[in-house]
Amino acid sequence: MSDKDVSLPANRAFVIQLQANSMASKIRHRGRVEHLASGRAMRFPDEGQLWAFVDSVLATECSEPREAKQ
Repeated sequence: MSDKDVSLPANRAFVIQLQANSMASKIRHRGRVEHLASGRAMRFPDEGQLWAFVDSVLATECSEPREAKQ
């Protein structure tokens, strides 16, 4: 296992897709987020819900040591 694998594990990877017009509105970040390892996804209306989703997924999907999930 390389240093890159340890610092950026795949089970902590997300895709964040921003709505095309989200940058022009007062609520700057809205769109969709997906956790790549589990496939869990949601649409988020604001940045707060985006980070709440990420925190929730990390707490439930990534709480076990990496070796235990292999």
